[in-house]
Amino acid sequence: MNKLNTIALFIITFFALANFADAQTFQMELTLSQNAEKERQADVSFEMEGRFVSNPVKNLKIEGENLSFSTDLRGAEIRFIGKISDGKLGGTIEVFEKNQKIATGTWNLTRAENDSKGLDGVWKGAVVAQQIPAQQADLNFDVRVARPAYTENRPKVLFDEAHNNFHTATGLYKPFADLITNDGYIVVPNKEKFQASTLAGYDVLVIVNAAGPRGQRANPAFTDEECDVVRDWVRAGGSLLFIADHAPMGAAAEILAKRFGVEMSKTFTDDASSTNRVLGDILFSTENKLLADSPITRGRNSSEKVARVITFTGQSLKGSADSAPILILPNMAVDVSGQTKTSAAGRNQGLLIKFGKGRVVVLGEAGMLTAQIDNEGRAFGMNYPNNDNKQLALNIMHWLSRLLN
Repeated sequence: MNKLNTIALFIITFFALANFADAQTFQMELTLSQNAEKERQADVSFEMEGRFVSNPVKNLKIEGENLSFSTDLRGAEIRFIGKISDGKLGGTIEVFEKNQKIATGTWNLTRAENDSKGLDGVWKGAVVAQQIPAQQADLNFDVRVARPAYTENRPKVLFDEAHNNFHTATGLYKPFADLITNDGYIVVPNKEKFQASTLAGYDVLVIVNAAGPRGQRANPAFTDEECDVVRDWVRAGGSLLFIADHAPMGAAAEILAKRFGVEMSKTFTDDASSTNRVLGDILFSTENKLLADSPITRGRNSSEKVARVITFTGQSLKGSADSAPILILPNMAVDVSGQTKTSAAGRNQGLLIKFGKGRVVVLGEAGMLTAQIDNEGRAFGMNYPNNDNKQLALNIMHWLSRLLN
């Protein structure tokens, strides 16, 4: 996911659109009245998951049956446009953050006081809102591989799509799926909960941004039984690429991460030295010594060496003593949760783990291994300028499939 921290936090905490595709319904109450000077006044309140938030209305305009108004909520402005018709009040909404439209929807209210006339009184009903997609796969990115690693005995990759995954092989992770397919891997989408029979016959399992159900994205994405199945499969020789992005993905994924001794921050990671404050880029390079020496960064030869990796916000990770770093966060990095900032210095955004007979790579940011474009046309991921992320993606898969030791 891209940066836009304030936007994401607003959407998560209010609209609960944490998978950035769902429409969410919440209750609304609008009170219209006139003061002693016959000036129109209004207040609006919202209910979501048993919590009430009341806000004053601004920019109220009423012309005949038409009205419009707005209200501010957690740094975003919600603009309402509607009319009264057949005793009902409703219309459309637009949500703006920093003058950028981030969500649209509809609102429909009915009068709570049957004996009232005109607009004055209490109106109750629902609002349905949906975020404007903030990103899409860059289908123009060059996913060709000059010398495919596998032309025979091609490894089978199971790509998880059974756990409310934000990234799928045919969606935002299509560039990654196409890239490794061109490298010789066979990619198969997974639509089932994890069982021993589900994983049997596969060499690599890929899980990217699994989440809880709609409206509860931070809830555990997996059952305890599923986590045990994946752990036992890796211990017996399977390989896992496990990616969980910034909040709420870390909270949803931590149940599985703990099986491999990985602690997820469950926050947003910010680096004050980033060069693009919108995308929140974080540079890991051999020059700044944040790119650890490992089989994955060395590759099979000098042509596969990785020297510069760029991530985009994400979360921080802490591995067990058995893990080895790939991406070491800079000293200026902080984990942000609401108004709280905690140093992330020395923590990681990439880890490799040898676990029993198997192998695991855990990443705290998803955009680095795909190619995406945000709603302003900005590229972020493998298509971002001046990085080796494409080679990183190939090298990770080479290590998991044991071309690299």
